[in-house]
Parts: sequence; structure tokens; C-alpha cells
Amino acid sequence: MRDGGGLISLASAVLIVLGITTLGHKGCNNYFNNIVFSNKSYQTVSYTTGILGHVDFTVYSDCSSDIKVYSKKGHRFFDSELQQDLDGDGIVDRIRREGSEIKANRLVGILVRKDDYDSNKSSFDRADRMLDFLKWRYRSDFCD
Repeated sequence: MRDGGGLISLASAVLIVLGITTLGHKGCNNYFNNIVFSNKSYQTVSYTTGILGHVDFTVYSDCSSDIKVYSKKGHRFFDSELQQDLDGDGIVDRIRREGSEIKANRLVGILVRKDDYDSNKSSFDRADRMLDFLKWRYRSDFCD
């Protein structure tokens, strides 16, 4: 009768390879996406979320802002969302949803607050909370 040593060795090898791959992805994501860009016109803070996702938060000199949210599953192959506060009042005015970058036409839809708030209240409220938190956490010299 055979023992299960070969199967255990194979399972261990697979787990080790998956663990190393995951750590490699997380390391690359941290290296490339935990950064700050700043000049006289804007400041962008980029930070990682999960193994493959990240968020870019940009505040412009006129106090308007953008939040680009890339999927935690990987931003090249999964959906992303751009949230825009166009007038700097702390309220998200537009939400642009896009599909995977491998699609030819990746625009899923654009929500405009004045027309779409009632039917998408939870999306706008979630975006407003995120904007409020990011403005608090990454205070900009532009709009103090």
C-alpha cells in the first residue's frame, strides 16, 4: 500500500509557489503604488489596497479632486472607478465606471449626481464618505 507522502509533497510545493507568487505581487504593488506626486498644480497620493489593487487620490490647486479606485483583484483585468468632485465642495459629482483594460470599449457607465443620485444613492454616499476620509487623511496644502 502506498503512503500519502507524494501527495503531501505536491500539495506543499503548490502552496509554497502560491505563497511566493502572492508575496511577489504584493511587493511589486507596494513598490510601484505607494507614492506621492506633487507640483504647483496638483498633489496625488497613491496607496495599495489588497494584493493587487490601489487608489490614486488627486487634489488640484482649485480644490477639485479625483479618486481612482483600482480593483483589489488587479487593475488591468478587473473593473475600476473614477470619482470626481469637480468644484471642491467635498461632494462627489460624477462616478465613471470602467471594465477591464483588456476590453476594447471598457466604459461601463457614468453616474452624474444631479441626474442619478436617487437611483444610485448608496454609490454616491459611499464615494462621498471615501472622499471625506481621504481629504482628512491626506490633507493638501492647496485647500487648507
